Formats: sequence, structure tokens, C-alpha cells
Amino acid sequence: MNIMYDIFLADDHTIIRHGLRRIIEENPGYRIVGETGDGLKVISKIRTLHPNMIILDLSMPDLNGIEVVNRIRKYNKKIKILILTMHRNNEYVYECLVSGAQGYILKEDADSELISAIKALKTGNIYISPSFSNEVIRNLIERRSNAERKRGSAIRRTLTPREREVLKLVAEGNSNKKVADKLGISVRTAEHHRLNIMKKLGVTNTAGLVRHALRTKVID
Repeated sequence: MNIMYDIFLADDHTIIRHGLRRIIEENPGYRIVGETGDGLKVISKIRTLHPNMIILDLSMPDLNGIEVVNRIRKYNKKIKILILTMHRNNEYVYECLVSGAQGYILKEDADSELISAIKALKTGNIYISPSFSNEVIRNLIERRSNAERKRGSAIRRTLTPREREVLKLVAEGNSNKKVADKLGISVRTAEHHRLNIMKKLGVTNTAGLVRHALRTKVID
């Protein structure tokens, strides 16, 4: 039995939703589980329907698309979000990706790009319409990297010199005992430092701690 990939449509134009449904349901393995033309109704509907992905217009009545993205992310961090819009605007692309969307395509390109975008997001990739130049995409990546570096600098200021030492040793794969031996402290103190660091970085395990620290340049 094939496992269906469930998609929810959010666009205030009925004819657009019908067109998207036709394109998607022509491809085996995908189905539309619901739709709405009202930005305020998106969260309540996906809470009930539990789709894998939402295809979202930016220009929604009552609540704009970027705010919808922000609300979805507070509720569910796993659902894939594909922005489908008429706005050919570099700043919108950046803002949507930073807010938590994984894809951005133009409505005029939906016929040729929609399924490619859905497949990309489904496999964990980001998809940006080829209508945007490579320079735009490089700029988005650079800006995101700069934002993470700034965040890392802010986090770095919250860590004590000893906590930074502990974090570096943890990232190198040292156990609490090895950290304690290298720094000349007790194992209990090493554990205490590790827990404090995790709390400050907002992570719950060592793998997340190291990934977060590397991504935000808290450590090199």
C-alpha cells in the first residue's frame, strides 16, 4: 500500500486552489487533504488535518502569509511550508526562509515547477524558483550566515570563559570525565557546566549542543 503525502492549500483565490489541486493530484502519492482562503483559519485546519506540507500564498485576507508561517512554526516545526506567490521580491524570499518556510516559487511558474518544489521539500531540501538569480540565492545564504554569526556572538557573551572551554572540549568528543581531567575540575563540575551551556543554548542533548555551537560559530 502506498503511503500518501498529504498537502494543504492556503490561497484566497478559489481558481488558483483548483489549479493547484489538478497539478498535484495528477501525480501519484500526493493528495490534497484540505484548503482555505482565510489566513486566520490555517492553524485550526492543520491542527485537525495534520498535513505533511502546506502550500501558502503570501497575500491572504485577515492574516498575511509571513505571519501564518510564524504561527505554524510555533505550533509545528516539522511541517513543510512552500510559499507560492505572485511577489517577485528578494526581501520576501529572505523573510519567508528566515521565518521557517523551505520553498518559494512564483505562481506564474507553478505549472512547470510545483511538483519539483514539492519533491525537494519532501526530501529535506530548500527550493527557490529559478526565476531568482544565483546571486540572489548566494545573498540569502550569506545574510542567513551573518545572522547566525551575530546570534553566536550574542550567545558567546552569555557563556563564561570556563563554559567556552568546556564547550570546545565537548565538541571535540570528550566525555565529562575527560573534560574534568583536562581542566583539572571534578566530574560533577564538568557535568554542571555542560548542563548550564545546554540551558543557555536551548538544546536538550549533546549532539544538538555541538550542532548549534558550530552553526552559530560559538566555537570554530
